[in-house]
Amino acid sequence: MPSVDIVSIAGEKVGTVELPASLFDSRISESAVHTAVVAYEANQRQGNASVKSRSETAYSGKKHHRQKGTGGARRGTVSSPLLRGGGVAFGLPKPRDYRTKLPRSLRKQALRSALTSAAQENQVVVQQAFALDKPSTSTFANMLTACGLAGRKVLFVTAGNSPDVMRSGRNIPGVQIRTAGTVGTYDIVAADVMVLEEGAVSVLDQVHGDDAGQ
Repeated sequence: MPSVDIVSIAGEKVGTVELPASLFDSRISESAVHTAVVAYEANQRQGNASVKSRSETAYSGKKHHRQKGTGGARRGTVSSPLLRGGGVAFGLPKPRDYRTKLPRSLRKQALRSALTSAAQENQVVVQQAFALDKPSTSTFANMLTACGLAGRKVLFVTAGNSPDVMRSGRNIPGVQIRTAGTVGTYDIVAADVMVLEEGAVSVLDQVHGDDAGQ
């Protein structure tokens, strides 16, 4: 079972914590991580690309030329897809849905693979309980500086919903804040380092561990 140091907001070591082996010492599946990341990015697409069909083109409905005697094909209207400027024959559906739904087992495998990879590469930091009386961006920034994380892409994972922490870190470039129950594979892969609140370790185990949902 891997263990990491617990650091204070001043960047000092105050203890150690054992990380759940089912999450941070699992078999890494690069294919599962790749599939989860591609699915996440596809789900962010708006799908609002649009082309006009022949019924949507702003052309006259008059006949292009007379029916017979020209030696050419018959043209019903100038909006025909066969003519320049006409409607598109086989346009994309509007709006187009790019969403992909992954099996639960694959999502869990991808998340565990991402967590294990982060732990093996020493990209996991456990932060002592980070309580704020009110939102303070400077306090959050000072904590990152003290821990040597300033200027890096940081994923800060809280144990639960924490509005003050969210407001404190959301304006700092490169910082993403998630709860232990909503953190995803893409969040972990996109970050340089993952900072876990001390209480978030147990919540991660409860939500995503071996006994989750049983």
